[in-house]
Amino acid sequence: LKYVGFSMRSNLMYRDIFMSKYGRRSYDTLNKEMVQRPKELMLPAKIYGRDGQSCQEMLEGLRSVELMENLLSFQKTYLAAESYTAHQKWELDQLQNESKHSKGEIPLTQLSLIPTLFWYDNIHITETSHYRDFVYNDKFKMVAKGSFVEDKLTQVMIRQVEKLGLVEGHRLFGCYLLDDHSGFFFTGHLDGGRYMSETARDAFLSNKMASMDKED
Repeated sequence: LKYVGFSMRSNLMYRDIFMSKYGRRSYDTLNKEMVQRPKELMLPAKIYGRDGQSCQEMLEGLRSVELMENLLSFQKTYLAAESYTAHQKWELDQLQNESKHSKGEIPLTQLSLIPTLFWYDNIHITETSHYRDFVYNDKFKMVAKGSFVEDKLTQVMIRQVEKLGLVEGHRLFGCYLLDDHSGFFFTGHLDGGRYMSETARDAFLSNKMASMDKED
């Protein structure tokens, strides 16, 4: 485990993307052998996951009805996709394990780390030593310092998978995406103009015009 990226709209349903790109056989290997579920990511269901309050709080904080409807529509798509149904199957299997679902304990939900063959330059967690000793190491000649890591390293990763096989090729890079199985992505881009309410936008434009008049 060397890199953990935070999901965005384009990769939230990464399992589905992977299966369509690399086929069922490779996907079965990824799903059954490579998905990581650390005990540290077994978190209170009241806060995290599909029914967690964090999702509701996020929706309540939105000013744009259009954005809210967009997010809920995307969540509906996610909950019907392989990326979620595969997790549901895993959860059903875990219901047989009383040690994780004992009566009287705080209900927990498992967040997952989904293997990815793509290094996303958006928000992620990795050790600086991984950048220094691996990504930018001159010995490996993968990424020159100052270059676009996402573009360069991803291609190297894919070539190693083709050479060594999915499991071993991926192991060298250890790239994963965090999925809390809520159907909401962690990061995204906002159109600032469309995000503001009409009143806020009018006030912003008025202040901007007033500032320009003063400069003249």
